[in-house]
Amino acid sequence: MTDGAKHPGSSDRLEEALIRLTNQNMYLGESVNSMTLKIDELIQRLGPVLSPTLLDSSPLPPPQPVPATVHRMKLDVPRFDGREPLGWIFKINQFFDYHNTPEQDKLTIASFYMEGHALAWFQ
Repeated sequence: MTDGAKHPGSSDRLEEALIRLTNQNMYLGESVNSMTLKIDELIQRLGPVLSPTLLDSSPLPPPQPVPATVHRMKLDVPRFDGREPLGWIFKINQFFDYHNTPEQDKLTIASFYMEGHALAWFQ
């Protein structure tokens, strides 16, 4: 008996969960970008009004850009064979966040970590 017969619809549920998480991730990224733009606009508009000492006493230093090619450590992503899909989706999303993976590359990269029944389903 195959895993598909043991768990009817499990690949559909996995695909739906993956789509939901991907959409949530994209929405959060867009929200952060939107808020960052609004904050930058407010700072520029308020800059002439605020005294230089108020601007300099900001508790947070300006963020330093991190080049996308700098990876502090190698992270191992477990292979996905169709078992424990939610845990694997969480781990692969953490991997993507850590490496600042572009949205258009995530599905291709995720497929490299699939095997067995999950890979057959993906194809």
